[in-house]
Amino acid sequence: MSLSLAIFIIVVILVVGGFALGTHRNIRRGDDAMRWAQGGLRLVGEKTTLHWLGSSVLQLKIENAKRPFRQVEVVFVLEPRDIAPLWWLARARGRRDLFIFRSRLHTLPGFEFEAFAPEAWSARGREAHLRRQKWQPVPARDSLAAYSPEPVPAAHRLLDLAALSGCPLLRLSVQRSDPNFEVHWPLAELKKLPASTVFETLRKLGELT
Repeated sequence: MSLSLAIFIIVVILVVGGFALGTHRNIRRGDDAMRWAQGGLRLVGEKTTLHWLGSSVLQLKIENAKRPFRQVEVVFVLEPRDIAPLWWLARARGRRDLFIFRSRLHTLPGFEFEAFAPEAWSARGREAHLRRQKWQPVPARDSLAAYSPEPVPAAHRLLDLAALSGCPLLRLSVQRSDPNFEVHWPLAELKKLPASTVFETLRKLGELT
């Protein structure tokens, strides 16, 4: 066997093996996240459908959600562990496993508001987008940036509720367009809390919009 062929075989084994190992790790993390979420999902709906979108995104959907929600989507966005170069690049850019809650509400929000951690990878480009939409900066807690097209009396109450103990808020969005309500938290920190606490907080946030 030539040296070049031996190197090629080794590279193939490493790539295929890394893909299989990374996929397995993400599936385990996704299953673990789903089991955690089951402790709170019934607070927002009874019937949940599950879909894996590739090996890095696990989507849970509730079509007939409980008020104040009409439809709910919970998404666990995992690091791309199945492709090592992309994983290293993603981690260098600050990407970590992420919990996303999106909902269409029964009643359109009476205001529009967005707050986010400027360094969060899931909020990249939001500030420039909101400025193009002529939204104005509003005071926010901690190191969050916040914008709204109009005064929002409930803004501080929303941010206080979303500030879960030991789990930094990455993004909170209230809009009259779909999705009406969206929240991002880092998954690793969020899972240290009971799922019932997290989903009860989401219910209360939805009621404030």
